[in-house]
Amino acid sequence: MISEKDLEKILRTVMKTGKFIIGAKEVSKSIKGSKIIIYSSFLPKDWVSEVVKTCKSLSIPFIEFKGTSVDLGRICGKPFPMSAIAIKSPGEVDLSPLIK
Repeated sequence: MISEKDLEKILRTVMKTGKFIIGAKEVSKSIKGSKIIIYSSFLPKDWVSEVVKTCKSLSIPFIEFKGTSVDLGRICGKPFPMSAIAIKSPGEVDLSPLIK
């Protein structure tokens, strides 16, 4: 399991150099073609189960972030809550530590 500090470093680089989609509604519409999905553990269970099911069927890795959407936004370097993130292109960072 990756440390929060390493996750923060990866996500901040993605935010600067990569392509991503934020927000539960937008992420659920754009799972296909994503490299990885990261979501807050405080999202509704029905949303989580639907996204996990879709990710598994498309072989897309996913991570449940053990924190609130405010915490997820903070580690991404954003001044607003982020309930979910779909990383489309990682930019200048290697996502393999997240996918293990």
